[in-house]
Amino acid sequence: MDPYSSGIMFVVMTLISTWLVAFAYKNVKFQLKHKIAQRRDTSVTKEVSMELDSNKKLTRQEKDERILWKKNKVAETEAITFSIFYNNALYLFLILIASFYVLRTFNPAANYLLSTSLAGGVLALLSTGSSSS
Repeated sequence: MDPYSSGIMFVVMTLISTWLVAFAYKNVKFQLKHKIAQRRDTSVTKEVSMELDSNKKLTRQEKDERILWKKNKVAETEAITFSIFYNNALYLFLILIASFYVLRTFNPAANYLLSTSLAGGVLALLSTGSSSS
């Protein structure tokens, strides 16, 4: 495919797939953040308590607020990191399967359009589902 004659299609599909992948990032991060916060609760509480033991001037409420803030920060960071890894890996897998196996007989422009939109759409759809556990 010639980049000059297909430039508009490349730009449009890049914008659409970027929006779909960003939508999936946000959804997966949101689903994971609470689970990660629950799993990291004791370790973060222990770590922050050890740091704050030297500072006896803080009230119990202030210590609890710092523990909650740290727990949310850790959960947010881990959820974002995993969401980026998971969504990028799944998007790459989907686009490779779609373009090289499912749509291999299509002409290059149709293959690009369909594989990119299919991969982004499936990724966004899978990110809206709720996971149980």
